[in-house]
Amino acid sequence: MQNSVFSISSALGQLIKQIRAESMDQSELALRVGLSRNTISAIENGKPVNSEALFAVLAQLNLLQPITDTVEKQLAQFANQPQKKQRKQRKAKTELSNDF
Repeated sequence: MQNSVFSISSALGQLIKQIRAESMDQSELALRVGLSRNTISAIENGKPVNSEALFAVLAQLNLLQPITDTVEKQLAQFANQPQKKQRKQRKAKTELSNDF
């Protein structure tokens, strides 16, 4: 799992770097999304970053929509499946006070 997370982070970083380099430098992208240039560099190098920062960069570069479409498609598939019955939970016993 850890290896696949690193792999997707690295691949996304490379894609972001290539798309970004076609139209702007890291500083300009950082300014547009309200992040530091160091954060942009970390994203492009596949380093761990805040998900909001990553999504902001993806949105700025028009790369977020395919991910959003995939998530919505998966959610729709789950919505169409019958729901599993939830187990009933025991009611908590109420203790009576002993002050007679």
